[in-house]
Amino acid sequence: MLQLVARAAFRRPGSKYRVMFYPLQISNAYAYSVTRPHQAIAENSHLFVAERGNVLVDPLPFDDATLAQIAELGGVSTVVVLTGDRSSHAQAIAARFGAAVVDRAEHYDGIGAGLTAIRLRDQHRAHEFALHLTESQAVVAGETLAGAPAGALSMAADGKYTDVCKAALGLRRILRVNPERLLVSRGQSVYAGAYQQLYTLLYAKAGADVHRINVDELDFRDERDENTERAQQPQRYTCLDAEVGWAIGARGLGYRVSTLPPGHRFCPLHGHAREEELFYVIDGEPSVRMLSGTIRCRKGDFVALPVGESGTHQLLNDSDAPATVLLLARTEEFESCYYPDSDKLLVDLPAPLDGRSSVLVAAHPQLEYFHGES
Repeated sequence: MLQLVARAAFRRPGSKYRVMFYPLQISNAYAYSVTRPHQAIAENSHLFVAERGNVLVDPLPFDDATLAQIAELGGVSTVVVLTGDRSSHAQAIAARFGAAVVDRAEHYDGIGAGLTAIRLRDQHRAHEFALHLTESQAVVAGETLAGAPAGALSMAADGKYTDVCKAALGLRRILRVNPERLLVSRGQSVYAGAYQQLYTLLYAKAGADVHRINVDELDFRDERDENTERAQQPQRYTCLDAEVGWAIGARGLGYRVSTLPPGHRFCPLHGHAREEELFYVIDGEPSVRMLSGTIRCRKGDFVALPVGESGTHQLLNDSDAPATVLLLARTEEFESCYYPDSDKLLVDLPAPLDGRSSVLVAAHPQLEYFHGES
């Protein structure tokens, strides 16, 4: 199917080429692009294919051949409207395929096909939101951002906003997911380095304010429910996290704030090979379990976590009240962690290997170099 859709020789009677959906590098994702006469930039629509039902974002007026292609790909179960002038097209597609139309979403609503809503603050339209493809480091931004000039991003004209600076800061919710790709409804999508392009734009609009955020502006939630590798996590590892570093332009240091309910743990006991960490207690009385003993903390405490055995740690809350902690660390492209309680070794990879970006294996027995080879 992918090879069929990817071919360039789709022809329409009376014209040289037929416009169709074409596959993207993003798994099970397709785009449709057209530049009409007297338009400066392209208009785009996106289709995401999933067993639970396909999601079509910002449909355009498709011809019969394109509608047939959509049907062949499994039809449409949900139509999402991110761009205001696509509403009539959305209704027509929804009627044809018996699909639901989504034109408003709350922050973190699940839309389907691995898509989660990102509600955007202080934009020129009320109820503005984007979509996060949780497994592919991609965001669909609709008309909030335009891919212009090609290879870069732009916001709407300044006159459309009540406060341009606030609007730019409202887009930091996209930065928080560290996007590699950003798909737009107008202009050229960014397929690599999307975080840097968006950060550059927001800094140009808001200046130094991009680098400041308050705890009361953070988005706290249990983000691990989107991580398929940790879908079976025990209840006591449930906590509310808020990404901080990516939201305000940090790249060499990573930091987030976590609130642990009483009796809960942030993660299993582990030690890092490369990433030194620091904990700062914002509120409550959490504990840090280490190989040499357990530290009972209080508000205002700093706890250093060097790499290696001496810094092996587990953050937990054995008090009777919630505890909130800032977690800060160096960010490394390559990292490995050892888990003493379960004798596991986690290796994060700088590039995917065998389809995986990280590998978790039993640490023992330690194998010889030629074990299993002939």
